[in-house]
Amino acid sequence: MDDGRRRFSLAMVDNDELTLGMLTLMVRRLLPEADVLWTCRDGAEAAARCLSPATRPDVLLVDMSLEGLSGVETCRRIGAASPDVALMGITSFSLERYAAAVLDAGARCLMDKAKVRDVCAVARDLAGGCRPSTLSRYTPYVSKESAAQAHARLAATGATGRNVADDGERTREANSSAAALPDERSLTAREREVMRLCATGRSTREIAETLHVGESTVKTYVMRAARKLGARNRTQAVARWLVSRG
Repeated sequence: MDDGRRRFSLAMVDNDELTLGMLTLMVRRLLPEADVLWTCRDGAEAAARCLSPATRPDVLLVDMSLEGLSGVETCRRIGAASPDVALMGITSFSLERYAAAVLDAGARCLMDKAKVRDVCAVARDLAGGCRPSTLSRYTPYVSKESAAQAHARLAATGATGRNVADDGERTREANSSAAALPDERSLTAREREVMRLCATGRSTREIAETLHVGESTVKTYVMRAARKLGARNRTQAVARWLVSRG
């Protein structure tokens, strides 16, 4: 249904196939005006697609923990070549670990990927050409440069740069997502209910209000469900839960 919102294209690169599936599902649910152009798991492939007019998205979500070409270097390569893609860094790990490097590499901001509603809101704002300062209500890690300014700086210094993330640690983080997916029946009824509500994009506070429990209780259910599902965070737990249900 056309609600009058400006349509835009969006793409995603994340090393975890389950997370990609979950994010795609949530983006289509929360951002009906966005066309998911493509998804991939490799930074170099994402950069190549962004540099082709036929496959260039308006907004690209870039996970920081990529194998091969890192998330930071993926942003740097794209940002140096073109100002036409709004780059959004996302991660399930500490934002502080990657913030300085990815903003220097041309990303508009760095987001917690578990906060899917906020990620979608920022993607919409970026596609609409908002000022960087307006994004600060969603994340403290926002670039002070415009896309054009970042592109000019990166083009002048070159697409390559020092990667401040530790390669060995990043590889271990990426490999940790390969745990086998257990049956959803290992979850209690309440844990399944919390996963269902998480999958709708509701916040911890909203889930607590729906279930008439405290936010700390919701976090405990999420933590238990994630552990049983072999997930390292809420986002991956929801993805594994959705897949386990078939």
